[in-house]
Amino acid sequence: MSHDPLFRSGPAAGTDTRPVMSEHRVAADTLACVTEPLLRRLADYWLSRRAGRVMPARADIDPLDIPWALPHLYLVDCVSDAGPGADGGRWRYRYRVAGDEVEAVFRSHMGRSSARNTWLDDMLAPDTLKVVMDRWRPLPESGRIVHMQGMIYKTIDRYARGGRLLLPLADAAGGPVTGFVGATACDWVAEVPTRAAADITITYIPAAALA
Repeated sequence: MSHDPLFRSGPAAGTDTRPVMSEHRVAADTLACVTEPLLRRLADYWLSRRAGRVMPARADIDPLDIPWALPHLYLVDCVSDAGPGADGGRWRYRYRVAGDEVEAVFRSHMGRSSARNTWLDDMLAPDTLKVVMDRWRPLPESGRIVHMQGMIYKTIDRYARGGRLLLPLADAAGGPVTGFVGATACDWVAEVPTRAAADITITYIPAAALA
């Protein structure tokens, strides 16, 4: 693992008195950073579905194969679009599938009845949307796996620490990226004991680098 000058590091936006999240971005060429058992199991399933390609297609991901992941799973479309909420006139993200644990977060902390068939930019406030889209951008642009470890969610009265994994999908063997399958594994706490506990490390792994 090495620091990559392509990525910027710094504190995430915030105006309250809770611990400020410090964001660190690094690059790797293996999945060694994925230490959460659920996420590593999902990564191994994703690898098994590639069939000699850089990444599998969405149709290759069969929920019947991975019942153990379903509560934590989400399938998201990456859409090239210049409409409202687009990332620099390029990317938008639409949730197609969201497991029960994912739905519970959106209902409890984002005031939505469901994430399913919903655009990301309809879910998040503009400042938060900018942070999330910046973190995700290497996935659709260059087929990088995104692994996040540390502070996954920060709400008004609770924090979630753990891991999140986004694995790119491509309908055509040579790309481009058309979506991703992801999962989140985290524990909720009422407070963060140290400043370091509020940090998040984001690792970018080129899918093409994996054997």
